[in-house]
Amino acid sequence: MAFNREFELNEAQLEDFLKNATEKVKTSENVDLLSDLNKLFKKNVPLTVRKYVIAYLLKEALKHYHSFGNRRDRFERNERVDRNDRNQRYNRQERNFRQEYHQERTEAPAETTETAAAEEERPRHPRVEIPEDQATSIFISIGKNRRVYPRDLVGILIAIAGIDRERIGDIKVLANYSFVQLYTEDAQTAIDKLNGYDYRGRKLAVSYSRQKSDADAAEDSAEAAMQSEEAEMAAEDAAAYAAAEKAAADKEPFGV
Repeated sequence: MAFNREFELNEAQLEDFLKNATEKVKTSENVDLLSDLNKLFKKNVPLTVRKYVIAYLLKEALKHYHSFGNRRDRFERNERVDRNDRNQRYNRQERNFRQEYHQERTEAPAETTETAAAEEERPRHPRVEIPEDQATSIFISIGKNRRVYPRDLVGILIAIAGIDRERIGDIKVLANYSFVQLYTEDAQTAIDKLNGYDYRGRKLAVSYSRQKSDADAAEDSAEAAMQSEEAEMAAEDAAAYAAAEKAAADKEPFGV
């Protein structure tokens, strides 16, 4: 299907591009930046033409998109280029692609605890303070032991639950589970969207949390029990089980 001489629609390439974009939004993109871009887009583009502007931007992006599956087709369309030169360019770009991919896969786990902590402490977005009488906390069955940090929880709340960044309050990430403060009217939406959601190979259990004082007491108790590395893991697992059992008393069974 051809629109004009300058652009030819490749449906397989479009499907690959959209799948890749969706996965990046869910797992690795800076959701604060995406949220700001979305606001600017809505502010500057009239509602009546937004879908056409989105389609135009998608068309322009596809001109420069190099997915693994369509590179060979893209090179072979240019028959005026010498075959040897074309193969050399393809191989060079393929090597670069593999190196970048390998670097992305290997750099993140290589972070030290100090580096990860410093990254978390670096302010990325103004802290949202929700009035106590308008706030509700939810329990999420994943924590630091799965390399989860506040930015990750913010990401899935925005991308999966559809909650704006300005409506996400304090986040407390413990060893095996986390607590997130939301506006009361958003809490049930977050639970419905995230409970049972498959995140990094693990189905999340999400429900209303206990009172904040109970959560703080549980955390203090777990920290006091840490006598050794083995004792620490045992205490954290026991605390996670107790928290999930109490938090999900009136909800679906806690999934593993």
